[in-house]
Amino acid sequence: MNSITKNRMAKIFNEWARRYSENPDEFDDILDEDGNPVSDYGECCALYFEKLANELDEQNILPKPVPAT
Repeated sequence: MNSITKNRMAKIFNEWARRYSENPDEFDDILDEDGNPVSDYGECCALYFEKLANELDEQNILPKPVPAT
């Protein structure tokens, strides 16, 4: 994993953690009534992290990925 990808992922995870700590109820749809992850938990997380990446990119917070050659 290159350093830009690692830095992008770290910033996305940090943003997720910040939002979760401020409003854990926002994440109820990824847990079932017993508090366990729903069966498509990974897909829900991937979609949410993609949303975070887009938001952070729009704010120029994330380092830009290096285009593939």
